[in-house]
Amino acid sequence: LPPQCGVKNAKGIWKMKRVWIWEGEGEETDGGELFEGYFSFSISYDGMYRKAGHGSGSTCRFAFWGVRAMKDNTGKEIGLGPGKGI
Repeated sequence: LPPQCGVKNAKGIWKMKRVWIWEGEGEETDGGELFEGYFSFSISYDGMYRKAGHGSGSTCRFAFWGVRAMKDNTGKEIGLGPGKGI
């Protein structure tokens, strides 16, 4: 990192694994996948940010769940529901 950015060090972890697969029939239950994950990010500031009162750094950690996006008839991902994807 460039010395003028105020960040001394930054590192992170992103882990994700598939934990469940289900198969179904019909428009609403054509199957899917469930994932679990973990995210951790830590940052330490250099003297410029510490002197400005931002402390020595910060750490953020959280676990999460995820599902694979639905696909239309052509195989294109369309989000969590027909016409409701982001």
